[in-house]
Amino acid sequence: MYDTLLSVWRSSAGRRGAREKVTRAGGLSPDELHRVAASVRELSRGLTRDRALAGERYLSDPALLGAYLLHFWPVSYCQALLCAAMMRRASGAMTASGGSGLGTVLDVGAGPGAVSLALLDSGAARVTALDRSGAALSLARRIAEARDQELATHTWDATGTTAPPGGPFDLIALGHTLNELWAGHPDRIGLRAQLVQRLAGQLAPNGRVLILEPALMSTAQEAILVRDRLAAAGFVVELPCIWQEACPALPDGTCHGEFEWSPPPAMVRLAHAARIGRETLKMAWFVLRKAPVPPVGDPAASPDGGLYRVVSDPLLSKSGRVRYLVCGPLGRFALSAARGERGPGLAPFFRLARGDGIRFTGAVRRETGWGLDPRCTVDVVQRTPRLE
Repeated sequence: MYDTLLSVWRSSAGRRGAREKVTRAGGLSPDELHRVAASVRELSRGLTRDRALAGERYLSDPALLGAYLLHFWPVSYCQALLCAAMMRRASGAMTASGGSGLGTVLDVGAGPGAVSLALLDSGAARVTALDRSGAALSLARRIAEARDQELATHTWDATGTTAPPGGPFDLIALGHTLNELWAGHPDRIGLRAQLVQRLAGQLAPNGRVLILEPALMSTAQEAILVRDRLAAAGFVVELPCIWQEACPALPDGTCHGEFEWSPPPAMVRLAHAARIGRETLKMAWFVLRKAPVPPVGDPAASPDGGLYRVVSDPLLSKSGRVRYLVCGPLGRFALSAARGERGPGLAPFFRLARGDGIRFTGAVRRETGWGLDPRCTVDVVQRTPRLE
């Protein structure tokens, strides 16, 4: 895949790959590596720090295009692969007709097609990519053609009033799209939620919406606010949430997924040159379905036996207890055990990872949440996937 991106970038930039002195270790010549790394830093600053490039047509800049294709495109692609894997694991067949795979997909704000290609590689029967940039969609088609894949594309502005073409769709994906729409508008959360609701009119029965956003504090919090608006409007949050009410991480905190992966060696070399770490994949993401909201659990009840999602890394308290934040039928709370505690059913607790789905028994209420002792059991029923 990375060789394809490199080839498309070189041809788009008017460079002739045969004349480049490509290094065996990284795929980029030293001169290319220096120039692209500088553009990666610029694009990273504009998308993740001062956010000056969010929503701008940065792909029209050849230098920033190279930075996107060779650094950010693989990130979005792998994030979408993970989302697709977790959707299949949680729901089995995702198509409305009950077939295998992801069915028909609409990718809104597709850009050069990272999410589109990931969903095709994950078994989608057909993907239609929409974006306001015809140049970006042209790149998406070229990448697909280089991999002998078919990708339908249409120019479409998500902030307009026209309906998207086609449908019905089994899955509508918005990958790193919502955070760039109506940026700075005082009612941007409402406008984004309204867009998702409008798009949901193109869903097949039992169709889903995938929202994938950066894990920055600001973008993740705004993604959660959109999630809350949609949940209040009658959507069920199928993944990763179990709790269906307004997210308890707000207003001061946030919630995101974090996954281990092994990026391409050429991308590792570029990231190091740009002084940007990519040891893990972080993202805020939700899969929603239009359906009646299930009843909320009684906060006074015991959490024993319910399915809970681990939503933090392990934390160590001053008293020596290992704590994880978990979220499920009774909301979000700390689940802890003494660091040296041992018991035949307690061992899995000390090996939990963010995103794991667990069930536990024997928990006792503590002032700061719920506690486990050697008589308790913890079962990991859903492991966070890893991309090799």
